[in-house]
Formats: sequence, C-alpha cells, structure tokens
Amino acid sequence: MGQQNSGFVVEIASPRLGRFQAVPQKDPDESNPEWRITVNPAAELVGSPRLRALIDRLYHHQKLLTDFDAKQILSALQCMDPTAELLLPLLTVLSNATAYPSNQLLMREFRLTNRVVEMLPDSKHWPRSTRVILLQCIANMAVSSDNMEVMKLALNHIVSRLTSEDEMEVVVAMQALTNLSINIRKEQIPKFVPVIPHCLNRLWVRGEVNLNALRLLVNLSCCPDMVPYLLGNKSVSGLLRILDTDREEVLIRAVTWILCTTSAVDALNLTYDRIAEHNLDPFHNPSHTLYFSIYGPKGREELETQARNLLNHANKDVASKSARLLETLANVPPFPTAGSHLNRL
Repeated sequence: MGQQNSGFVVEIASPRLGRFQAVPQKDPDESNPEWRITVNPAAELVGSPRLRALIDRLYHHQKLLTDFDAKQILSALQCMDPTAELLLPLLTVLSNATAYPSNQLLMREFRLTNRVVEMLPDSKHWPRSTRVILLQCIANMAVSSDNMEVMKLALNHIVSRLTSEDEMEVVVAMQALTNLSINIRKEQIPKFVPVIPHCLNRLWVRGEVNLNALRLLVNLSCCPDMVPYLLGNKSVSGLLRILDTDREEVLIRAVTWILCTTSAVDALNLTYDRIAEHNLDPFHNPSHTLYFSIYGPKGREELETQARNLLNHANKDVASKSARLLETLANVPPFPTAGSHLNRL
C-alpha cells in the first residue's frame, strides 16, 4: 500500500502571496604583458539597478515570467549572499509568481525550482524574514505535482523546521508538508512519521483548533500505511472536541480526518495488537495512544454520539461523512476491556 488509495481528497495549502560556476580565466598572452581577467557576469547583477528594476516590475506590474526573467533570477540566486539586501524581495516575487502554472513550468525548465531547494539546507541560520520566505516559496512550488521529484530532496529539512521556535516558520513548514503529502509513497513513510507528534501537539492552539495541523493530519490519514503510526502516537487531551465546533472549515476536516483514519482501521483490520509496536509511551500503556482515545470504550461512545448529532447537519458533506463514519465504525472491533484476556483461559 503506501500510496493513497482511500478515495478521499487530500488538501493543498493555498499558495501565498544551479551552483556558482566561475567563467574560465584566459591565460596571459606572453606577447602581451597585460592580463585579462574574465569575471562571472552574474556578480554584476546583484545589487544593481537592473535587478532592482526586475524586482519592481515583477512585484507591481508583471505576473508572468519570461525566459529572460528566469535566467536573470537564477543568475542572481546562484551568487547572492544570504544577507544581500535584495534577496528577500527577490524570493518574494518568486514566491508570488508560483501562483501561475506557466511560471511553475518555466521555473522547472530553467532550474529555478532546483536552485531554491538547494538553498534550503544553508538557510537555517539566515535572517528570519528571508528564511521564512524561502520556505514559503518551496511550499508554493510544492503545489505543482510536477515538482515532487525535486521537492522530495527538501523533505527532511522541512520536517526539521517543525522544531523551530519561530511560530511563522512552523506554520509555513506545515503548509509545505501538507502540499508534499498529497501522494505519500511507501518509501517516504519514515520521513513523514516524525511529523505526527508535531501535528498532534499543535492541534489545539490557545483553545482553538489549529487548521494547519488538521489539514496535514487529513493528508497523512489518507495514506493507509501511515495510520498505524498515527494511532500509536500519544493522544491529545479533549481530542474529540474537534467535532464540537461552529467553524465549518474545521468541522468538515475533523470529520474527514476521523473518517479516513477509521476507514484505514477497517480496511487493514487494525487492532491494538497491531498498533502496539508503534506505541510511543515509555511504558507502552495502551490508554495513552490515539487509538484508545478514538476507539476505546469512552472515546468510541463519544465519537458515536458526536457523529449522530451531525447526521442532520446543514452541510451535506458533513452529514454524509458522519453517516459513513458510523457505518465504518460498526466494522471496527471493540477495544478489549481490562482482564478480557482472562476470559480466554
């Protein structure tokens, strides 16, 4: 399995607004005492009025890139210092340009996409604004499925940004991972597993459901082979309260997440015995897992009650998915009660 085949629609986070190579030098002509040094012409572009004019034109007047624009931007990115004054506005116009598919195509053809990904590892200690806009640029580039082969090289570095102390950087990293988790392949599962606890820990922020974390959880649960890892994680206090909300954009995703997860449990015949190896609790206490919070006696009863209350919801999608959730939940075996193993003796 590995690739998503659950039939659920995964989400894309909405876009927001090569190496330096010296030109070979010419050997001095013995008949001419003067040495002629050839320099990289791209170095003259950085900080020049020409680059400023390009940025101004793309930011205020022109939406679609030309071949010449792409070459100019690539030349600048290849030799620009992270502290350069124009790097932030240059990455900003590049990030905005990703909103147009034709620009994404041009960026691939001229290896701008590759160059942006190559810059990510070294950007960890860049100035905050420049670091975040580079990550936003990658998140937007990840919207295009044709960029996935290049984007997978950035996956580990994006996951590492989830531990950042900068809240905006974490938010943008989650957007990037949401776009990269549209079609998780089996060999990518180990790279996405460390994402799960970060999503669960950030599911509630100041008493409100974090939509960025919820979007990513929906996509992860749409990959059936990810679900055992998901359910083995430490649960969140008041987890099922995500279904008790007036925010429709939260409710539809919350129902979808629980439905995707339950569908995988049903399809793969998952029981706690198969989840146990993924239990992250130091003492392997099953009652601390997400599996127990959803399918344990108390959690299951609460889930069934919440789903029944949503059967007549004004949003037809919410009502329909709630009905499917109840149907699928009926196929999931009850969580074994304490001492139930004694009954088999």
